[in-house]
Amino acid sequence: MIPWMRDQIAEAWHNRKSSRTADRRSLALSSISAGNPASNDTMLMPLPTSPESFSVNVISIEGNILGVTVKPDFTVENIKKIAMIHFYGQDTTKPISRYRLVNSSKFKQLVDEHYVDDEDITEYDELLLVEIRPTIVQENLSDEALQGPNLEAIDRATCNLPSRNISKRMPPTECTANFPNEIRKILITLVQASAKILLYSADAGKLYDIIKEKLEARCKPINDPKVVKTLVEMGYPHKKVLKALRLRKSNMTEALEWLIEQDDSDEEEDEEMDLPMGTTVDASGAGPSTSMNTKKKSLKEACIELFEEENQDQTEKNLVYIVDLLLESFRQYKRMEFKPNKRVYQSLVEMGFKEKDIIGALKITGNDQSNACEWLLGGRRRSLQDLDEGMEIDGPIYKAIMNNPHIQLSLTNPKMLLAYISMIESPTSTNVWINDPEVSPVLSQISRTYHAEKHAIHMNRYA
Repeated sequence: MIPWMRDQIAEAWHNRKSSRTADRRSLALSSISAGNPASNDTMLMPLPTSPESFSVNVISIEGNILGVTVKPDFTVENIKKIAMIHFYGQDTTKPISRYRLVNSSKFKQLVDEHYVDDEDITEYDELLLVEIRPTIVQENLSDEALQGPNLEAIDRATCNLPSRNISKRMPPTECTANFPNEIRKILITLVQASAKILLYSADAGKLYDIIKEKLEARCKPINDPKVVKTLVEMGYPHKKVLKALRLRKSNMTEALEWLIEQDDSDEEEDEEMDLPMGTTVDASGAGPSTSMNTKKKSLKEACIELFEEENQDQTEKNLVYIVDLLLESFRQYKRMEFKPNKRVYQSLVEMGFKEKDIIGALKITGNDQSNACEWLLGGRRRSLQDLDEGMEIDGPIYKAIMNNPHIQLSLTNPKMLLAYISMIESPTSTNVWINDPEVSPVLSQISRTYHAEKHAIHMNRYA
């Protein structure tokens, strides 16, 4: 009796378990067909009802995942319908025809009419549900239709419109090769004017000492005897070695480079430059004078007298005087560093002038071809010389710059005076001063004023 009861209980338990599995499977299939998205992020695992069925994952555009149990005789369209109903329900804005399935594992677009076996879809493949892009219908336009209107059609369409923005004849632009020289003239003018304004200010003594120290470093350079001996032993004349070290501020490497560049040229005698024409120094050294009866001193003589210790207490700290000496030292250095322009030099050689005369003329005129040619032909006018002086007082550019209130205000600033001197001494230092918040606005104002006045001159000339 007991064994029989045990068999009945086991059979009932087995039948109950089978019915639960069948109910669960039918519930899952009805949920899919009814379009109930129970959970977009939950995968429905396949039910092992048939050895031929397997599961694939369908991923929507939004990134949701659906597990679909398929058989080899399923079409791709059937899988797409199940996914569309699950993801979007009965949304009429998303018709099935606008979507396709792509096998992400095999990088293959699936055809709706093909079966699962035909598309080689395997278990756990990931199928992407993507939207089909609408095809753009290209019009077959002729070449004439693609062309714009010709000039005659434009004239006919615009003949009744009023004339505006009539083009004006622009003057020819001049060569900007002389721009650095003109800026240098402007800076020299500003330095001289600033020195006169600051002459009796509280900062005059301090500025005098700073400029004097700079002048002494230029006129009395300290050379290392070992460096001088090394360069002389290389075969360079002693006088030329001292000149190279003076020009390159006692830097042996730069001095050697300068000597190599000058090695093929004839050695030039160092000149003791006089102070600017019409400027003299009185006996006390108190400052410049316009009297032509006073004996003119060379820069070397003026520096020796200035640096004599016995005259230090007797010499008044004249800012204008020390600035004039420093500017003259700049002129001397510029002449010592002179290099003839090869193109201009060759052009004058072809004209038949002697090579030595050409070099002298180019040095006097600052490599200006027309002035050098006139100088070689006998013209000895002051206007042909590169005197490295300030602007002409009667010139329009001088008046425009000196009448500008921002530039006028800068002349009372000691820092601006030192900045102007620094840019005259070394034009590359302009890149440093242009970033200074106090100096940069003034330099920009000078540049704008210069170009505006230059443009006005050209317009008036060609009007």
